Amino acid sequence: MTTRILRYSDLETQLGMNRVTIWRRTKTDPTFPCPIRLENSRNSALGFLAEEVEAWIAQQAAQRCKTQE
Repeated sequence: MTTRILRYSDLETQLGMNRVTIWRRTKTDPTFPCPIRLENSRNSALGFLAEEVEAWIAQQAAQRCKTQE
C-alpha cells in the first residue's frame, strides 16, 4: 500500500481553503487531520495523509446530510 502525502498546495486545491484557514483548522478543529513533519529540522515541511483528509471530507459530507434532514 502506498501512502500519499498532500502538501498545503494540494490541500488548498482539494478543500477550497487557503493556507491560513487550513492552519487555523489544525489548531482549532479536533476532527481535522493533523499535519505530519516531513523532515527532522525545526523549519521542516509539513504534509497531510491523503486517506485522513479523504475521511475528514466524507465525515463533513455525512454531517451535512444529517443537518438537512
